[in-house]
Amino acid sequence: MNKFSDKPAGLFMSSDLKSRKGRMGYWMLFAFVTIVMIFTFVPVIWMVFTAFKTSAEMYSSAAFFPKDLSVGNIINRISEAWVKLDLGRSIIQTLVLTAGHVFFGIVFPGIAGYILSKHKVAGVKLVFVLIVWTMMMPSIIRTVPQYMSYMSFPFIVDDKIRSITNFNVLNTYWPIWFNDAINCFNIILFKNNFDAISDSMQEAAEIDGCNMLQIFFKIMLPIVAPVAFYVGIGLMSVAWADYFNPYLILKDAELYPVPTRLFLLKNDPKITPNNHLMGLMFACVPPYLIYVIFQKKIMGGMMAGAVKG
Repeated sequence: MNKFSDKPAGLFMSSDLKSRKGRMGYWMLFAFVTIVMIFTFVPVIWMVFTAFKTSAEMYSSAAFFPKDLSVGNIINRISEAWVKLDLGRSIIQTLVLTAGHVFFGIVFPGIAGYILSKHKVAGVKLVFVLIVWTMMMPSIIRTVPQYMSYMSFPFIVDDKIRSITNFNVLNTYWPIWFNDAINCFNIILFKNNFDAISDSMQEAAEIDGCNMLQIFFKIMLPIVAPVAFYVGIGLMSVAWADYFNPYLILKDAELYPVPTRLFLLKNDPKITPNNHLMGLMFACVPPYLIYVIFQKKIMGGMMAGAVKG
């Protein structure tokens, strides 16, 4: 077990692997993780290879791999699917939606967490308890009240005065971004990390004449940058995976992001199943690249604040 001696301590330490019981536990855990990995990756691999099959091959052959895996066939299948699916506008809309996800999902929960942590105003404990309580509420039961609120934002009022005091924000990205701004998990995540920052930094900034927003953006947010990166990267992935909220809120097809457009194209007779699978593959590439590029930031953000130095 010398090969484990230079590895960081985890669930099993190098000393644990010297005993028979420790080695048995290690290999049992290794087998379990391997099985989970297989069940996770096999459907994705199947989708990728099936996307390069012809329509006749999909229904007549039970082979895992397509018959033609030449470079020319791969390029032709990707080009054909790209033209038929016409995802160019949806990708642009997804990028716009992603930018809003990141901005609203970091700035507003960050400010809320900062206020709950560093500004001990009256009622702050009650507000925090209510935030935690809303996390216990199934999100599905909030769908109808939220939808009605978006029809007459910010509150549901009498029809006679709705046109004067309220606005219909449906068919816009604002309702989706509003949900990011009040994400309870992110608020608590920011609060817990702000709790680990010494109050003396807050007091020193106030003595220097900084207001609350200046303290937040210039001092506090840079300190919890790993958490902000973690939250932002997660929000990017949400934008490329969520089809339900845009489908519920948006009525104009030109505003649909990629997941929603692919969901609707499955019933289009002009789109073959293999082209639809190719579209799903297109939608999977950006989240995968996000994880590969920002892997260290994701892991750093998950562990930030776990150990106080």
